[in-house]
Amino acid sequence: MQPDATSPAPGAAQELEQEATLWLVIALVSSVLCLGLALGIGGAIFCYLARQAAAQGLTADAHAKLKWGKILTLAGSALGVLTSVLALIFR
Repeated sequence: MQPDATSPAPGAAQELEQEATLWLVIALVSSVLCLGLALGIGGAIFCYLARQAAAQGLTADAHAKLKWGKILTLAGSALGVLTSVLALIFR
């Protein structure tokens, strides 16, 4: 079966899967190191789902899930750093 003009390039899905894998690792590391466990785990779940969607060729779905994975990961990291700084200041 030949891909039609509307289907994304196979390289784009593979590149998206690699980006989702990278953000999955970042989410897991930040959830442990930045103490943003709940948001980091949520970000990791969304990144994992984005990775699965990209592997199936669902790039639009993968982009949306990866976006939320990044948002949750960055929010968890920021809150973790802020909490740590405030704990050091008001110690």
